[in-house]
Amino acid sequence: MSPDRWLAWLARLAGVLCWPFVRFDIDGGGELNRSLGPVVLATDHRSLFDVVAGLIVFHRYQRYPRVLIERSFVESRWTGAFARAIGAIPVDRASHGGAALASAVAALRSGVTVLLLPEGRLHWDPADPLSTGPAATGVSRMAAEAEVPVVAAGMVGTESVWPAGTQFPRLRPLRRALVVVRVADAPVAFRHEDDHRQRTEQVMEEVRALMAQASLAASTA
Repeated sequence: MSPDRWLAWLARLAGVLCWPFVRFDIDGGGELNRSLGPVVLATDHRSLFDVVAGLIVFHRYQRYPRVLIERSFVESRWTGAFARAIGAIPVDRASHGGAALASAVAALRSGVTVLLLPEGRLHWDPADPLSTGPAATGVSRMAAEAEVPVVAAGMVGTESVWPAGTQFPRLRPLRRALVVVRVADAPVAFRHEDDHRQRTEQVMEEVRALMAQASLAASTA
C-alpha cells in the first residue's frame, strides 16, 4: 500500500478515534482545495497531538503530507515499519538535518506535499499563547530548492488535548476539547529571494496571524 493510502486510512481512523474527545473547527485553505500542486505546509508546534491533528485536518483537503521524524523512530524495531509505511522522512540532528532536507526536496519534486513544524520543538507559553519558538530556516530552504510554495496554518487547542510535559493525552469524553485550525487561502508571498532567515520569519508571521484568527474563533465558539 502506498504512503498516501496509508495516510488516508490513518487520517480516517484518527478522526473516528478522536471524535469522542476532540472536535475540530477547520477553515481556509482555498488554494489547497483547488489546483495548487506540491507545497510545504508550515504550522505551529505546541503539542504532541499536532501531527495527529495535521493528519485529520489535511485529509479534509485530500492532502497526505510526509512528515519529518527523528531517525531513531524510523530505524526502531517497534516503530520503523510504520514510519516507513507512511513515507516519513528521517531526521538526524547530529548531521544538522542536511540529509532530511535533501530527502524532503526530492519528495516535493516528485509531487508530494511535506508538513513541517519549523519550531522543531514544542513551544507553549500560557502567558503568551500566540507566541512561537525559534524557527529553523529549513522551511525556506526546502521550498526554494524544490521551487514550491509554502502554505501556512495556525492551530490552537492541541495543547489542551496533550499538554507539553505529560506522558499521555487528556481524553475527556464528557468535555470534548476544541481544536481550531485556520489555513491560509494563498501561499506565502515572499518579499526576499535569498535571505532564508527573513523568509522563515515571514512564514512564522503568517502562522502567528492564523493562530490569532483561530484563537478568536475558539473564544466565540
